[in-house]
Amino acid sequence: MKCITILRTLMSGNPTKKNVGLYAFSNWHHKFIKMNRLKTDQRSKVKSFVQWTQSTDPTAISFLTKANWNIEYATQLYFDNPRLFEQSVPSVDRLKIERLFSSYVEECDKLGAKRMGPHGVQRLLNDLGYNPCDRRVLLLACKFKAATQCEFSLEEWFEGMSALRADSIDAVRERLNTLDNELSSDKQKFRELYNFTFQYGKPASQRSLDMETAIAYWHVLFGEQFNIFGQWEEFLREEHKGGITKDTWSLLLDFVYTIKSDLSNYDEDGAWPVLIDQFVEYAREKYNYPNPNASNEKQNEISAYSSYY
Repeated sequence: MKCITILRTLMSGNPTKKNVGLYAFSNWHHKFIKMNRLKTDQRSKVKSFVQWTQSTDPTAISFLTKANWNIEYATQLYFDNPRLFEQSVPSVDRLKIERLFSSYVEECDKLGAKRMGPHGVQRLLNDLGYNPCDRRVLLLACKFKAATQCEFSLEEWFEGMSALRADSIDAVRERLNTLDNELSSDKQKFRELYNFTFQYGKPASQRSLDMETAIAYWHVLFGEQFNIFGQWEEFLREEHKGGITKDTWSLLLDFVYTIKSDLSNYDEDGAWPVLIDQFVEYAREKYNYPNPNASNEKQNEISAYSSYY
């Protein structure tokens, strides 16, 4: 009855809306039927898989079916290759892609015919309508697996355009806009971009990322997502001064995802980098955030004192 009601609603209105509505209904109906054919324990496993992986019901069903409904094995398969069941990438026009690349190769960059330099990249960003501090610029570099900032080799360009399934500027813009919108809900994709940025941002000869560069990239990546980023930045400028290690960079994302903005659930005994421990101590003292561990220590002191006497 619910399906019939929805279908009648979609059939009303103008023809264009009908087509869009019927397509949406078809997708919804397919998922509805597929889920309702599952047994109770299978639906429970789908729900658990989605919670653990932040994926979707169809993805969960595909991996669980492949793993014969063994959820541990299905989860392992997913994290080994999240795109295992994605459709193959359609072919793109290599000649068109190479011509597009050549149009951005500038002689003044003096990098040869098979490498786009800073001037060409700037012109590319202008054509895309992005400023250099736009997160979509990082997405572009990530999809192209760029090894050097503000440069693309011909091979990186072709591999990246193929991954984006694009052979024109308009197609690149459309695909990057879609990917950027997905980052707010897809933690796996955001982590992929986040981890790429560390390697992309630092010189190959260094193990750490320069603090100012790290702060700039955090601004681009997080936007308003990191509620107390201003305090983190203040702490770094006042107390740290040094570079940001890969360990600190990586675990800061876990910190953002799991720790409350008042730091009340932060556990000093957890496996956090020293720099994050120091930040929490700094913030609790300066901004008077609650410290549950201090209360426990005080209670232990009182108990020890009482038992002594």
